[in-house]
Parts: sequence; structure tokens; C-alpha cells
Amino acid sequence: MQQLGEAKLSLMATRIRERKPPTLSMAPMIDCVFLLLIFFMVSTTFTPMPGIRVQLPPPGEPSQDKPKGLIVKIDNPTGNLKTGTMLLNGEVVQLGDMFARLFNAREDQKSMLIIQAQREVFHEQIVEVMDTAKDAGIDKIGFAIAARE
Repeated sequence: MQQLGEAKLSLMATRIRERKPPTLSMAPMIDCVFLLLIFFMVSTTFTPMPGIRVQLPPPGEPSQDKPKGLIVKIDNPTGNLKTGTMLLNGEVVQLGDMFARLFNAREDQKSMLIIQAQREVFHEQIVEVMDTAKDAGIDKIGFAIAARE
């Protein structure tokens, strides 16, 4: 009978014991997140952005020759798209007036346009000048940079 009492006592002891709260391991969750990340990186397809094809000159010493043709210098010191200054062969010109000037110059055998833009100029301004030249019938467009001092 005494054995029966000891068994009850041991059962009571196990019931009274406090249970520790379960712990959640973060390692498997992190593994799953990294596996999903790798899966999405591998399965993602990238579409190339449309752009403008530019034929770059071969590497070598820069040419010191004066360019032949029309030169458009674009200056934008303030960084504001509306306040940029454009010079066509040294004369200040607006984008609206540039079409007529380029169209007339095309007839004078100067059918190459060289665009020289400062670093701060937005690409939108350069593309607008290129579109205006294309509309005026000038199909040869080059780019020039100012020599560093």
C-alpha cells in the first residue's frame, strides 16, 4: 500500500512542476527567407530599357581639331530645366527658334551637329536638341566635351 502512496506522490510532483514556455528558433525562419530571396533573384527576368545608340570613338589621344559643322553648347548653371542657355555657333538661341536655324544650316552643307553640354545639364534638354535636329533633317550628331583646365 505504501507503494501506491509513493506513486501518487510522484504523480503529484510531476503535475506541480512549472513548464517552461516554448522557445521559437529564428534560424529556420531566416533560412526560409534567404531561400525565397535567392529563388526570386534567380527567377526574375530583366527587360532592357530602351535607349539611344551612340557610336563611341576609339580610345586614344583627344583630337585638337576644330569640329566642322554646327556647334550647340548647352549651359545649365542653376539646374533648372527652364533656365538652361543654348548657344548655336556662339549665338544665344531658344529651342523653338533652333529648328529654323538648323533647317537653313542644313541647306548650307553644314549637316553635322555637335552638342557640347555641361555636366549639370539634364538629358532631357540634350534629347530635345537631338529631336529638333532630326526634325530639321540633320542626321549626323556628335558629342564634344570641354577640355579640362
